[in-house]
Amino acid sequence: MYHQWQAGKGTLPWTHPLNVGGIGVTGTSASNKIAKDADCVIAIGTRMSDFTTSSKWLFQGENVRFVTINNNRYHAYKYDAVKAVGDAKATVTALAEILRAKGYKSAYTNEVAEAKAEWDAELERLGGIVCTGEDFEPIIKPRDPRTVPEFVRMYGTSLTQTAALATLRACMGPDDIIITAGGSLPSCMQRVWKTDKRGGYHVEYGYSCMGYEVGASLGVKMAEPDVEEYTCIGDSGFQMLNSELGTIMQEKRKTNILVFDNCGFGCINNLEMTHGIGSIATEFRYTDGKKPCGDLVPTDYTKIGEAYGMKTYSCKSVEELRDAIIDSRKQTVACLFDLKVVPKTMTDGYGAWWNVGMAMVSDSESVREAAQEVLDRRAEARKY
Repeated sequence: MYHQWQAGKGTLPWTHPLNVGGIGVTGTSASNKIAKDADCVIAIGTRMSDFTTSSKWLFQGENVRFVTINNNRYHAYKYDAVKAVGDAKATVTALAEILRAKGYKSAYTNEVAEAKAEWDAELERLGGIVCTGEDFEPIIKPRDPRTVPEFVRMYGTSLTQTAALATLRACMGPDDIIITAGGSLPSCMQRVWKTDKRGGYHVEYGYSCMGYEVGASLGVKMAEPDVEEYTCIGDSGFQMLNSELGTIMQEKRKTNILVFDNCGFGCINNLEMTHGIGSIATEFRYTDGKKPCGDLVPTDYTKIGEAYGMKTYSCKSVEELRDAIIDSRKQTVACLFDLKVVPKTMTDGYGAWWNVGMAMVSDSESVREAAQEVLDRRAEARKY
């Protein structure tokens, strides 16, 4: 079966029966389940980074062996692998010929199909999650108890991040291109995004470059002017770097920018909360002169688009988003969508762990508990 990291997504069609999706920290349950017990892992063109390997914790098979195929000798030597330094296509072709000649057959029977079916069912569930009101329980549990009801009350929204992505994908054409970068969106995309187009998935996640997205939308549109592109960017990333909107209008390029507004640095807030330190300056709240501890700050991102002469849409439900996407495909000018997505409605978990550095000594009981969990997981991880 085939597992994919961000750079490899799109090289194999989503519909391929052996494609179990993304692997590692932001991987699918299907991929991580199969990887956990694998006895042979063939790593093609990957750096075997902490995200890919779940900080060396993912591969738990007692006698698991690694084969690396990479044109970079440094990466090929990782995991004490049987290594091949060379072109991926040529090496894989040669390896396949040798295996066929030896009559090799995989020992898997129904495991892959069953894991993939389970994940397909989970995708249906994620795409159908709708916020039902101020008492709604989102996917991510550790949070400031004020955040979700306050956000729902402020915007009157029912839109969740997973439902927004599912709606966008359903409205896109087979040749359209998706773009995103830092934050929780690439994590969700790695898990839930379906693409059968090679080159249809443009994601910068090697360095989590927040703000890359708007400039990338212009670059992709200039490279493929006849293709619709959709750029997903968090509100924090959009605030960091949106100046290329002017260049997009100057160049008369029809791009589609979707701002996922959850009123903060959602991904970083999750890390803070799960490591016992609480929410520290990662939500957009009014300050008391010293720290942001007041109410959430409402922002209308359509006004920024309107200032540049873009066609804008405000979306607070699946229906509004669907109608907006359909209408945007008729436009000839760049479009900006302001999506009010309920905080903590991104994907999470699925049998992975990420080794994040944190305080090992603290007066806080919650920090000490989180630190002990980190130490326990480190003890379970591979040592090389």
